[in-house]
Amino acid sequence: MEYIFRTIKPSDAPLLQEFLYLAIYVPEGEQPPAREIVERPELSRYLENWGQPGDIGFIAELRKNSQPIGAAWFRQFSKEKPGYGFVAENIPELSIAVLPEYRRQGLGRDLLTRLIHQARLEGFPGLSLSVSKQNPAIRLYERLDFKPVRDLGDTQVMQRVF
Repeated sequence: MEYIFRTIKPSDAPLLQEFLYLAIYVPEGEQPPAREIVERPELSRYLENWGQPGDIGFIAELRKNSQPIGAAWFRQFSKEKPGYGFVAENIPELSIAVLPEYRRQGLGRDLLTRLIHQARLEGFPGLSLSVSKQNPAIRLYERLDFKPVRDLGDTQVMQRVF
């Protein structure tokens, strides 16, 4: 599988909504939530008015036909309106999703590696995320040096410091 990366643009909002929905971890055998869940304020804030200072991300597309197969992005949140993985106002929180048929092939690692590199170039001191403890992606985050910083029961907040 050959893929390329491109920078997320404000016009990618509908596509990003799909990837935000895919980023919601659903344990095997459980019913996924309704797609409208991404319109709730606690989730829509991850994409609302995309293109603000500090909004950075990439879409992975198949080289052969430009089909989007994954996305990873980060955004800064305030203490007053934190994201699920909020650590500090100067540390962006990342989101990532890969289409199910392209998972476990290295694409998630490549997206995250690119995002980490870009965050460093932008001068951020680190990145954070929130992940279900049941989500197999937690191992990827650990391999990329994300460390648990807050336990929230079923989920944990992880951070990578640069």
